[in-house]
Amino acid sequence: MSYLRSLIVSFTSMHRAYQVHSLSFALLLMGATLALLSPSSKIALQALMLLSSFGFAIGFSIWCRPYVARVWAHPVGKALVTTLHVLVLILATAFARFVVASSLGLPPQDFDLTVGLIAIVFYIPAWSIVVSLLLGTTAILWELVGLLSVFITRSSGSAAKCFAHMAGALAICFFSGGVYQFAMDNERFLHPLIKWVAFFGDFQPAPLYPGIHEGERIRLHENGVISAADVKNGTIEIRVRKYE
Repeated sequence: MSYLRSLIVSFTSMHRAYQVHSLSFALLLMGATLALLSPSSKIALQALMLLSSFGFAIGFSIWCRPYVARVWAHPVGKALVTTLHVLVLILATAFARFVVASSLGLPPQDFDLTVGLIAIVFYIPAWSIVVSLLLGTTAILWELVGLLSVFITRSSGSAAKCFAHMAGALAICFFSGGVYQFAMDNERFLHPLIKWVAFFGDFQPAPLYPGIHEGERIRLHENGVISAADVKNGTIEIRVRKYE
């Protein structure tokens, strides 16, 4: 009973982040025990692993929040955040160009407005890639620091904290990567939207241009190629022809 009381006192005296880490580790142990005793209980095992991952991610977020706030408030930190935003914008634009080309079957550089609008949709998946890279590197650093704590300072408490932070960084890295993977696996569902955006944004009527029919919405391309978009049965159809 005294051991249980001391355990509760120790738990309540912890930083909130380490409280969450401790509960997450308990779930991880429960999952490992269940895997040994009942390997067929896959649903329960997956639920425990998922809850444990969420817990480590939340604990790491609680721990690093004040440090992120300090970096955000510092001029150097603001410059770093601005640089990351630029990198994310470049990645989002690259993803948008790929999806626009896949949807229209035409060069994305000829649909600048469509690419720009679709890039907004891919802003969060692009951020997920940057977050995954940053936290993946952070997790490796925490692992190295934890190993140094084990073999040099021989402080099991410090090592446990380092490995808990490593697990939290890896969990967030995993979830962020899942956001990107989900977006890319389902990008085909954006194709109808992309065609409508291109129809109103980049395909334009040009009745005074030679060879262009009245009411036809067209886009001029290189090498004398013209693409025309029409609405048929509620969907956008794109035709391509040589300019004569």
